This record gives sequence, structure tokens and C-alpha cells, in this order.
Amino acid sequence: MQTKIKSFLASKQLSPNSEKSYTYDLEQFVAFVGEQVTKEKLALYQQSLSDLKVSARKRKVSAVNQFLAFLYETEVLDRYFKLKVTDKLPTPKNQAELVDLSSFYEPCQNKVGQLMALLIFELGLTPAEIAELAVKNIDTNFAIIRLSKAGMVRILQVPTKLLSLLEEALSGQETYLFEHDGRSYSRQWFFNQLKAFLAEKGQDEMTAQRLREQYILREKAAGKSIMKVSRQLGLKSPITLEKFYK
Repeated sequence: MQTKIKSFLASKQLSPNSEKSYTYDLEQFVAFVGEQVTKEKLALYQQSLSDLKVSARKRKVSAVNQFLAFLYETEVLDRYFKLKVTDKLPTPKNQAELVDLSSFYEPCQNKVGQLMALLIFELGLTPAEIAELAVKNIDTNFAIIRLSKAGMVRILQVPTKLLSLLEEALSGQETYLFEHDGRSYSRQWFFNQLKAFLAEKGQDEMTAQRLREQYILREKAAGKSIMKVSRQLGLKSPITLEKFYK
């Protein structure tokens, strides 16, 4: 199976960092189970992950399940095996609490939902703003996104760790960051993509609104004033942010 890892990775469109993570996880898996996959070996492998953090377990289980599906589809395996997905990442009990969402950068199946979630979490964008993101207003050389609404122009700095995902998504796009036949997708499409990604990460109770609140809380924790965060979000007034600054 070791030789099949490269074939599997070649079948997916992965960023360099994601490919590195997949390779590491799958090589560990193959070294553990050997050349013959059995139900018993999979159970032992899953048990070996029990001491890892939930986010790390979920990443490895997701990578292995995708690999197992590939082996079955390519007839390397004569039956379909799948690890059980039982872990869920902690969900926020209080919207006013910061949540560790670093796992959002880990390899995933839904790349569109991943980028959407990170654009909200890292830049405070709304789904509507993401839907209207024009390619011409995204400058990856300077790592900035330009937004214009009701006469207000916002220039947002893209974090370095998000930049590679953004560049990958821009490949081949002509009008919008997310487009179909030159037109933006429907609101329902964006909702479904984001929901699927959050479910994959065990964050079913998280929403676009809560992700945006996480952005606000992180900016506040970084020492940003209520007025500055308000301008970054494109708000006419900081009134809606007062509850976060009490």
C-alpha cells in the first residue's frame, strides 16, 4: 500500500502543506497496518490514536478514510473499510468566549467550506461579502483584499497562513472567487458548503455569525479598539459591538 499513497495524493488537489500532512498521516497508517488491511488492525490503529488531541485524531481518521475509499475504488482492496468517526471538537458554550479553531487549517475534504470559514474567522467577512468577492479585488502579491460598500472602502490584510489557500482557490477563476459560469453561487450553496465543513470539523453548532463573533473577540484580545474593529467590519456604527467590549 505504500506505493499507493502517491497515487492517492495525485488524485487530489492539495496545497503543499496539506499534501505534507496527508503523507505523514498515511505513511504512519501503512506502517502500522502493513500490507493487509483487516477490521482488527483498523480497530487497533484507531485505539492507538486515543492519546492524541481530538483535532489530531479527526485529521488522521479523515485522511485514512479517504485513503481506504481510494483503495477500494481502485480495487486494491476487495471490501470497503472505514474508521469510526466518534469525536467532536468542543462547541462554544458561550458566544462571548474564544474558541480554539486552529484545526480549520488542517487537511479536509471540503476545501470551499474551509476557505469560507477562514475568511469569516480571520477577516470578519459575511457570507454575502464572500459571495461577491471579485478576483480583481484580491491582490495575493500584497496579500490584501479590497472591499467597497456604500461608499466605504476597506483594505483587509490576508494572514500569511491563509494566503496559500486563497491562491489555490483563485486558480482558474475569472470573475469571482467562487463562481459558476462567471456568476456567483446562490446563498443556499454557500450555506451548504460552510455547514458541511463545520460538520466535518465537529463544530455543528458553529455558524457564520458565531465565526464572525470569534473574529471580533480575537481582535479585541489583540488590543484593537471598538472603533477600529467596527471599521474593519465595515459597520456604520460600533453599537452592535458594545456587548463584546463590556
